[in-house]
Amino acid sequence: MTEDNFESSKQVLEATGQYKVLMRVPESLDCTIEPTGKVFTTAIIDLETTGLDPRNDEIIEIGILIISFTNEDGFINVVFENNQLQQPNTPISAEITKITGITNDDVAGMAIDWQQIASQLQTVNMIICHNASFDRNFMELQTPDHFRQLIESKAFGCSSRGVRWSELGFEGAKLEYLNLKMGYFYDGHRALVDCWATFNLFVQRPEAFEQLKESVRNKEYLICAIGAPFDKKDLLKARRYRWSGGDDSLPKCWWIAVEEEQYQAELDYLKDEIYGGRQMDLPTTTVTAHKRYSYRAMKMDN
Repeated sequence: MTEDNFESSKQVLEATGQYKVLMRVPESLDCTIEPTGKVFTTAIIDLETTGLDPRNDEIIEIGILIISFTNEDGFINVVFENNQLQQPNTPISAEITKITGITNDDVAGMAIDWQQIASQLQTVNMIICHNASFDRNFMELQTPDHFRQLIESKAFGCSSRGVRWSELGFEGAKLEYLNLKMGYFYDGHRALVDCWATFNLFVQRPEAFEQLKESVRNKEYLICAIGAPFDKKDLLKARRYRWSGGDDSLPKCWWIAVEEEQYQAELDYLKDEIYGGRQMDLPTTTVTAHKRYSYRAMKMDN
């Protein structure tokens, strides 16, 4: 079927109101734009792992897609794409195989070439993951030192949390849901395929990529409301503060991360509504894209 015939059939079916025709997520970039502005590169990375805990579970697959773009012209071309498997120290469980489709036979004797991937990432301007706190922490805790240090130096964006999808008309931010709503499907839970699915979001909705870049540029402050009165906990929870039991890097406290322009207003709120007018010297740390979504963002500067 030619593209014209497909479009004609698609329009006929969808005009009935009974059908919605989905296309497979493209795994190529058709672009002949000659860049007119400064060229940047972004790497989209996705991991498959033996579990959800980056301190104890292991990486079994990495997919990477590097795209060049300019702020004036949008996406230019695919610079690099790669997918690699790795045999973990403990066997892949049946549950993980069911989710990812990756078997112990698939990874037998396989090892990710972290040096090769690092060489490709050296000059990228930012890294994008659809659940960046998951992928970034695995890469910082479960990779060789040279690769970990490189990842720690990079600015990260999250295509799930770094885009205001609700403002763009979407009720959720899961990768498959977003693609389905845009009229696309894919065979999910394989690393490189998920990279293409993430990229497709920005191809279809360029304004989402603009929001993501804005979120990468923004600075946040993590505020620890130490010593907050117990009877104020419901107010703090309603304002989206989270509790730290003091077992990790943060002290025992209610904490929140706010954007730079909201910082003073948040301190004023705490003084007036939580601490009864008292000005408190609250532990605060600055969070930029170079440690956002990393466990390192939860460590106090002062």
